[in-house]
Amino acid sequence: MSQISIETFWNKIYEANPTQAPNEQDPVLLAALKHFGNIKGARLLDLGCGNGSSSLFFAKQGANVVSIDISDVAIQSLTQLCVENNITNITPMKCSAFEIAELGTFDFVFGSMILHHLEPFAVFVESLKQSLSPKGKAFFYENNALSNLLIWFRTHLVGKYGIPKYGDHDEFPLTPAEIAILKQKFTVNIIHPQLVFFGLASIYLLKGNWHSSLQKLDSFLEQFPRFKKYSYLQYVLLEVN
Repeated sequence: MSQISIETFWNKIYEANPTQAPNEQDPVLLAALKHFGNIKGARLLDLGCGNGSSSLFFAKQGANVVSIDISDVAIQSLTQLCVENNITNITPMKCSAFEIAELGTFDFVFGSMILHHLEPFAVFVESLKQSLSPKGKAFFYENNALSNLLIWFRTHLVGKYGIPKYGDHDEFPLTPAEIAILKQKFTVNIIHPQLVFFGLASIYLLKGNWHSSLQKLDSFLEQFPRFKKYSYLQYVLLEVN
Protein backbone atom coordinates (compact mmCIF):
# COMPACT_ATOMS: atom_id res chain seq x y z
CA MET A 1 0.00 0.00 0.00
CA SER A 2 1.37 3.43 -0.94
CA GLN A 3 1.99 6.18 1.60
CA ILE A 4 -1.00 8.10 0.20
CA SER A 5 -3.24 5.05 0.55
CA ILE A 6 -2.08 4.49 4.13
CA GLU A 7 -2.85 8.10 5.04
CA THR A 8 -6.28 7.79 3.43
CA PHE A 9 -6.95 4.59 5.40
CA TRP A 10 -6.14 6.26 8.73
CA ASN A 11 -7.96 9.47 7.85
CA LYS A 12 -11.14 7.42 7.42
CA ILE A 13 -10.52 5.74 10.78
CA TYR A 14 -10.19 9.06 12.60
CA GLU A 15 -13.08 10.68 10.77
CA ALA A 16 -15.18 8.04 12.51
CA ASN A 17 -13.18 8.23 15.76
CA PRO A 18 -12.33 11.87 16.52
CA THR A 19 -10.29 13.07 19.51
CA GLN A 20 -11.70 11.83 22.78
CA ALA A 21 -10.95 12.16 26.47
CA PRO A 22 -8.80 9.36 27.93
CA ASN A 23 -9.96 6.69 30.30
CA GLU A 24 -8.03 7.72 33.42
CA GLN A 25 -7.94 4.06 34.52
CA ASP A 26 -6.72 2.68 31.20
CA PRO A 27 -4.30 -0.10 32.25
CA VAL A 28 -2.00 0.59 29.27
CA LEU A 29 -1.62 4.28 30.11
CA LEU A 30 -1.14 3.52 33.81
CA ALA A 31 1.52 0.91 32.98
CA ALA A 32 3.33 3.45 30.79
CA LEU A 33 3.17 6.05 33.56
CA LYS A 34 4.59 3.53 36.04
CA HIS A 35 7.48 2.81 33.66
CA PHE A 36 8.18 6.50 33.06
CA GLY A 37 7.88 7.69 36.65
CA ASN A 38 7.44 11.42 37.25
CA ILE A 39 6.70 13.08 33.90
CA LYS A 40 5.82 16.56 35.13
CA GLY A 41 7.69 19.08 33.00
CA ALA A 42 9.24 16.31 30.87
CA ARG A 43 9.22 16.30 27.08
CA LEU A 44 7.16 13.32 25.88
CA LEU A 45 6.56 12.10 22.33
CA ASP A 46 3.22 10.44 21.61
CA LEU A 47 4.13 8.41 18.54
CA GLY A 48 1.10 7.73 16.37
CA CYS A 49 -1.21 9.72 18.64
CA GLY A 50 -4.36 8.70 16.78
CA ASN A 51 -7.49 9.94 18.55
CA GLY A 52 -5.35 11.90 21.01
CA SER A 53 -6.55 10.28 24.22
CA SER A 54 -3.04 9.23 25.29
CA SER A 55 -1.69 12.73 24.60
CA LEU A 56 -4.42 14.23 26.77
CA PHE A 57 -3.67 11.73 29.53
CA PHE A 58 0.05 12.53 29.66
CA ALA A 59 -0.56 16.27 29.33
CA LYS A 60 -2.87 16.12 32.33
CA GLN A 61 0.00 14.53 34.27
CA GLY A 62 2.11 17.60 33.47
CA ALA A 63 4.19 16.43 30.50
CA ASN A 64 4.95 18.65 27.53
CA VAL A 65 3.59 16.40 24.81
CA VAL A 66 4.51 16.39 21.13
CA SER A 67 1.78 14.40 19.38
CA ILE A 68 2.55 13.07 15.91
CA ASP A 69 0.57 11.08 13.38
CA ILE A 70 0.48 10.68 9.59
CA SER A 71 -3.27 11.34 9.61
CA ASP A 72 -4.26 14.93 8.83
CA VAL A 73 -7.66 14.24 10.35
CA ALA A 74 -6.19 13.01 13.65
CA ILE A 75 -3.88 16.02 13.97
CA GLN A 76 -6.55 18.55 13.03
CA SER A 77 -9.00 17.04 15.50
CA LEU A 78 -6.51 17.11 18.38
CA THR A 79 -5.39 20.64 17.47
CA GLN A 80 -8.97 21.90 17.51
CA LEU A 81 -9.68 20.33 20.90
CA CYS A 82 -6.53 21.85 22.39
CA VAL A 83 -7.45 25.31 21.08
CA GLU A 84 -11.04 25.06 22.33
CA ASN A 85 -9.92 23.94 25.79
CA ASN A 86 -6.80 26.15 26.07
CA ILE A 87 -4.50 23.14 26.41
CA THR A 88 -1.04 24.58 25.87
CA ASN A 89 1.23 21.63 26.71
CA ILE A 90 0.28 19.52 23.66
CA THR A 91 1.85 20.21 20.26
CA PRO A 92 0.12 18.19 17.51
CA MET A 93 2.14 17.70 14.32
CA LYS A 94 1.71 15.69 11.16
CA CYS A 95 4.96 13.74 11.05
CA SER A 96 6.29 10.34 10.07
CA ALA A 97 7.81 8.09 12.71
CA PHE A 98 10.98 8.10 10.59
CA GLU A 99 11.35 11.87 11.03
CA ILE A 100 11.29 12.02 14.82
CA ALA A 101 15.04 12.65 15.14
CA GLU A 102 14.35 16.06 13.58
CA LEU A 103 12.07 17.01 16.49
CA GLY A 104 14.80 17.20 19.13
CA THR A 105 15.31 14.91 22.12
CA PHE A 106 12.63 13.50 24.39
CA ASP A 107 12.63 12.20 27.92
CA PHE A 108 9.89 9.70 27.12
CA VAL A 109 8.28 8.11 24.08
CA PHE A 110 4.88 6.40 24.08
CA GLY A 111 3.26 4.41 21.31
CA SER A 112 0.20 2.20 21.07
CA MET A 113 0.04 -0.33 18.23
CA ILE A 114 2.54 1.60 16.12
CA LEU A 115 5.83 -0.34 15.98
CA HIS A 116 4.46 -3.18 13.86
CA HIS A 117 3.55 -0.70 11.12
CA LEU A 118 7.09 0.63 10.69
CA GLU A 119 9.37 -0.61 7.92
CA PRO A 120 12.32 -0.61 7.51
CA PHE A 121 12.27 -1.24 11.24
CA ALA A 122 16.01 -0.87 11.85
CA VAL A 123 15.91 2.63 10.33
CA PHE A 124 13.14 3.64 12.71
CA VAL A 125 15.00 2.19 15.71
CA GLU A 126 18.02 4.30 14.88
CA SER A 127 15.80 7.40 14.77
CA LEU A 128 14.26 6.43 18.09
CA LYS A 129 17.71 6.04 19.63
CA GLN A 130 18.67 9.52 18.45
CA SER A 131 15.42 10.97 19.80
CA LEU A 132 15.71 9.76 23.39
CA SER A 133 17.74 11.60 26.01
CA PRO A 134 20.62 9.72 27.72
CA LYS A 135 18.29 8.55 30.51
CA GLY A 136 15.24 8.30 28.30
CA LYS A 137 12.56 5.63 28.37
CA ALA A 138 10.00 4.39 25.87
CA PHE A 139 6.83 2.34 26.29
CA PHE A 140 5.02 0.56 23.49
CA TYR A 141 1.76 -1.37 23.63
CA GLU A 142 2.10 -3.91 20.84
CA ASN A 143 0.95 -7.15 19.30
CA ASN A 144 3.19 -10.21 19.19
CA ALA A 145 4.23 -12.55 16.37
CA LEU A 146 5.83 -15.21 18.60
CA SER A 147 3.00 -17.73 18.14
CA ASN A 148 3.29 -19.55 14.82
CA LEU A 149 -0.32 -20.69 15.20
CA LEU A 150 -1.70 -17.17 15.54
CA ILE A 151 0.41 -15.97 12.62
CA TRP A 152 -0.84 -18.83 10.44
CA PHE A 153 -4.45 -17.88 11.14
CA ARG A 154 -3.65 -14.22 10.56
CA THR A 155 -1.90 -14.92 7.25
CA HIS A 156 -4.35 -17.42 5.81
CA LEU A 157 -7.75 -16.50 7.26
CA VAL A 158 -7.95 -12.89 8.48
CA GLY A 159 -9.36 -10.60 5.81
CA LYS A 160 -10.79 -13.59 3.91
CA TYR A 161 -13.94 -15.74 4.09
CA GLY A 162 -15.81 -12.98 5.91
CA ILE A 163 -13.25 -12.81 8.73
CA PRO A 164 -12.55 -9.15 9.62
CA LYS A 165 -9.20 -7.42 9.30
CA TYR A 166 -8.87 -4.26 11.37
CA GLY A 167 -5.51 -2.84 10.29
CA ASP A 168 -4.02 -1.65 7.01
CA HIS A 169 -2.72 -4.10 4.42
CA ASP A 170 0.98 -3.61 5.15
CA GLU A 171 1.05 -4.14 8.90
CA PHE A 172 2.41 -7.33 10.49
CA PRO A 173 2.66 -8.20 14.20
CA LEU A 174 5.89 -7.32 15.96
CA THR A 175 8.37 -10.15 15.37
CA PRO A 176 11.10 -11.63 17.59
CA ALA A 177 13.61 -10.39 14.99
CA GLU A 178 12.36 -6.83 15.51
CA ILE A 179 12.63 -7.22 19.28
CA ALA A 180 16.23 -8.32 18.69
CA ILE A 181 16.86 -5.10 16.73
CA LEU A 182 15.54 -3.08 19.68
CA LYS A 183 17.88 -4.97 22.02
CA GLN A 184 20.85 -3.81 19.96
CA LYS A 185 20.09 -0.21 20.94
CA PHE A 186 18.17 -0.38 24.23
CA THR A 187 17.65 -2.33 27.41
CA VAL A 188 14.40 -4.14 26.64
CA ASN A 189 11.85 -5.60 29.04
CA ILE A 190 8.82 -7.47 27.69
CA ILE A 191 5.71 -7.75 29.85
CA HIS A 192 2.63 -9.76 28.98
CA PRO A 193 -0.06 -8.23 31.21
CA GLN A 194 -2.49 -11.03 30.40
CA LEU A 195 -2.83 -13.97 28.05
CA VAL A 196 -4.77 -12.98 24.94
CA PHE A 197 -4.87 -16.04 22.73
CA PHE A 198 -7.91 -18.30 22.51
CA GLY A 199 -10.23 -15.34 23.11
CA LEU A 200 -9.22 -14.04 19.68
CA ALA A 201 -11.06 -16.97 18.09
CA SER A 202 -14.34 -15.61 19.44
CA ILE A 203 -13.64 -12.13 18.02
CA TYR A 204 -12.44 -13.20 14.58
CA LEU A 205 -13.93 -16.63 13.88
CA LEU A 206 -16.99 -17.18 16.08
CA LYS A 207 -18.74 -13.79 15.81
CA GLY A 208 -18.56 -13.25 19.57
CA ASN A 209 -19.79 -16.70 20.55
CA TRP A 210 -18.04 -18.58 23.38
CA HIS A 211 -16.17 -15.39 24.27
CA SER A 212 -16.55 -15.81 28.03
CA SER A 213 -15.48 -19.46 27.96
CA LEU A 214 -12.43 -18.79 25.79
CA GLN A 215 -11.40 -15.85 27.97
CA LYS A 216 -11.62 -18.13 31.01
CA LEU A 217 -9.34 -20.60 29.23
CA ASP A 218 -6.85 -17.78 28.61
CA SER A 219 -7.10 -16.72 32.25
CA PHE A 220 -6.34 -20.25 33.39
CA LEU A 221 -3.39 -20.74 31.04
CA GLU A 222 -1.78 -17.37 31.76
CA GLN A 223 -0.50 -18.67 35.09
CA PHE A 224 1.98 -20.75 33.10
CA PRO A 225 4.87 -18.61 31.74
CA ARG A 226 5.45 -20.89 28.76
CA PHE A 227 1.92 -20.09 27.56
CA LYS A 228 1.79 -16.43 28.57
CA LYS A 229 4.74 -15.44 26.37
CA TYR A 230 2.58 -16.30 23.34
CA SER A 231 -0.04 -13.70 24.25
CA TYR A 232 -1.01 -11.63 21.25
CA LEU A 233 -0.62 -8.44 23.29
CA GLN A 234 2.47 -7.19 25.11
CA TYR A 235 4.19 -4.18 26.66
CA VAL A 236 7.63 -3.36 25.25
CA LEU A 237 9.58 -1.27 27.78
CA LEU A 238 12.78 0.41 26.62
CA GLU A 239 15.56 2.25 28.42
CA VAL A 240 18.58 3.87 26.87
CA ASN A 241 21.69 1.74 27.51
